[in-house]
Amino acid sequence: MHDHMGGFGSGWNGAKKVAVEDGLTLSMSALIKKDALAPGRMTHGTWCWSWRGEDEPFAQIGYAADLLDRDNGTLRLDYLVSKEPATSTIRLVTTRPTYGGLRWWLVCPVTGRRAAKLHLPSGGRLFACRQVYGLTYRSCQESGQFRRLFASMGAELGMSPKDVARSHKQKF
Repeated sequence: MHDHMGGFGSGWNGAKKVAVEDGLTLSMSALIKKDALAPGRMTHGTWCWSWRGEDEPFAQIGYAADLLDRDNGTLRLDYLVSKEPATSTIRLVTTRPTYGGLRWWLVCPVTGRRAAKLHLPSGGRLFACRQVYGLTYRSCQESGQFRRLFASMGAELGMSPKDVARSHKQKF
């Protein structure tokens, strides 16, 4: 997680996607685990993001949550974007898994889709699902970092890029 993100790459395969890890993420499971969201209650406070091993947060937001209704709720967020105040209200809904109980979800304010996590990348104004911002996971980007090399090696060796990848035990 950084205060800024690098520029977009270019090349034959188009612009590089921004990684989820380079922004702020609201995770439903983390919010519940830390009692920021408590089914059957109203809560409020400050949610912080800190580097591992660091006490000082590098980002924080104010929140007020209403989960009094066991099936629906709201999460109001107050934060700064480029030093400008921003407010967002996120709907919370439940589903009933086949194994029993209730599962809470964040509802993306842009797409209306249920999500376990919402993201705010640098340059974004509101927390939304990763599809809104075209976010990817760094592990997905890294798994493809050798494709061009394997294609080049394969052309020289008369092998397919997948065979070169297999011989180097890399995912293609």
